[in-house]
Order: sequence, then structure tokens, then C-alpha cells
Amino acid sequence: MLVGGFAASQNANAEPVEIDDLKAKMADLSAKLPPAAKAKVSYKKDIKPLIEKSCLNCHGPKKRPKGKFRIDTRELALKGGSEGVAIIPGKSDKSPLTYYITYQVVDYEMPPEGKKDYPKLTKEQIGLVRAWIDQGAKYDN
Repeated sequence: MLVGGFAASQNANAEPVEIDDLKAKMADLSAKLPPAAKAKVSYKKDIKPLIEKSCLNCHGPKKRPKGKFRIDTRELALKGGSEGVAIIPGKSDKSPLTYYITYQVVDYEMPPEGKKDYPKLTKEQIGLVRAWIDQGAKYDN
């Protein structure tokens, strides 16, 4: 069953996978990802506002982070959470975070469905996140 408008519109022929199957199915799922933005991405200008609006309330310093994953610093983001590493710098197509934000992993849709205060990322925003990861997932620019 497909969940979320993005998943339904972008992955009409793909069913979300279980977390345990993600690594084995990444090659098939990656073909359905929005492309990475072509321009150089600025963390401060392009990525930080997205993270602040859609991610930090659950994955930041204010409370116990969901899934033990924090994204407010590079060190913590690259460390990963209870499911292991989520961001692999230089490889957005191998980074589980990419599949979470495109609603391709059951029960790991980020931000979760129905969280009106935490908007889902658009196709263009996902392209920025992919480019940021591909460009090294740097927090310092």
C-alpha cells in the first residue's frame, strides 16, 4: 500500500519496502528517486531551513531524538541512529535518509504522515538534499 501523496505520485509502480529489505532493494528504488539538483548546494541557505522546518523537532537537541538519530550537527548526523548510518557523504543513492524522505520505507516515512506542522519535502527539496549529500553533506558553508 502506498502512503503519502509524494509516494503515490512519484512511485506509482513501486511499493514501499520494509527497513530490513532497504539495502537489498536500493538499486531498484534509486531509479525512482527525484534527481539531485545540479547546482552547488549551500547548507546554510538550502538545507538548514528544510531541516529546521521538517526534521529538528524530532531529530534535534530539544528532546530525546526519534530513532536515536540527530541531524542538527554533521557529527551526529553521520553517526546515525538506531537503524545505523542514514547519510553516506557523496552517495545519496546509498543513503537511507534519501529513501525515508521519499516515503519508500514502511514506517520510516520522514516526516511522518499526518504531521501537519512538519511538511513533507517537495521533489525539488529532495533534489537539494540529494545534491547536498552527494557534495559531501557539509554543514560549514
